[in-house]
Amino acid sequence: MPLQTNLFYEVFLVDDDEEDGYLLLNAFQSYSDQINLRQFTDSASLLASLETAQTLPSLLLLDMHMPGMNGLEVLSWLNQHQWYTRIPVVIWSGWLAEEETNQCYEAGASSVILKSTDYASLRRTITSLCDYWFGAVQLPSSVRSSGH
Repeated sequence: MPLQTNLFYEVFLVDDDEEDGYLLLNAFQSYSDQINLRQFTDSASLLASLETAQTLPSLLLLDMHMPGMNGLEVLSWLNQHQWYTRIPVVIWSGWLAEEETNQCYEAGASSVILKSTDYASLRRTITSLCDYWFGAVQLPSSVRSSGH
């Protein structure tokens, strides 16, 4: 599903695995050049960036298992600050126990996705993700795309 030509989206990715970040960057770029993927290798750098940002990201991809604050702890932090509850948060993990999946949704995750095992699957996942979040869903005005 092509994006409207005058709209741009900012996606924040928090993942301590730099190889996953590189693959995701390529997958998002393959989908559209209207999406800017901003990468963070830890939760602390994400939170510092959010606290100084003038606009919120259109979407946050958050790895569940990271050193320092894990995905659930970041979700909890976001939910303690009303401004950040508008950000759609997708938990992105290589593996999750059923209980962890339940905890993610209970903590306010918008969705939970298991990392793909190959690049073709990853591209299909990113295409579905972008089609849904940037095509089918009406985003809150604070995270809605902007013209450049």
